[in-house]
Amino acid sequence: MILLRADDVGRPAFARLLRQRIVAPHGPGAARPRDVPDSPGLRALAAAPRVPAHVVLTGTAALWVHGWVDDAPVGWHAVGLRGLYRPPGTEVALHSGVTARLGVRVGGGLLLAPPARACLDALRWEPPADALAAVCGAIAEGRIVPADLRDALVPDSPTGSGYARLASLVEAVATTTPATAASPR
Repeated sequence: MILLRADDVGRPAFARLLRQRIVAPHGPGAARPRDVPDSPGLRALAAAPRVPAHVVLTGTAALWVHGWVDDAPVGWHAVGLRGLYRPPGTEVALHSGVTARLGVRVGGGLLLAPPARACLDALRWEPPADALAAVCGAIAEGRIVPADLRDALVPDSPTGSGYARLASLVEAVATTTPATAASPR
């Protein structure tokens, strides 16, 4: 078994396996055997059951799946088209917006936001300290450049709710982090 879920063995047994370091935590409610290496594909498989199939995982959770941050965040965000069904018991915060049209299907059937868009959505909806740490870390590591963030902001309506705040955060990030020569697409 490449991925173990708490429901597979029961919550008490799952907690004991984690506590005894028999398995390594791999996102909320999931673990992997210690000899199975971490990878974006395995992260996508771990994330897929938490995210409704008709929405796009975004924000720091998407950056975790991409392999850009080490630990899965506590709060997950997903974006769908306005007016879509919101299943009861959904474990992610659901929003509507541009990101709903930008998702790419990855392992486990998960729709995942591109990294630049995930950074924008993290800045939009997540706690500022965590979002800024993830975005500035991605820029500092050369995974993304400020121009990519500006380009990802283009489809958003300048008169939309929160646009001015988001645009100012993008500019603040762009001016306070060292720019790299080119984007590593």
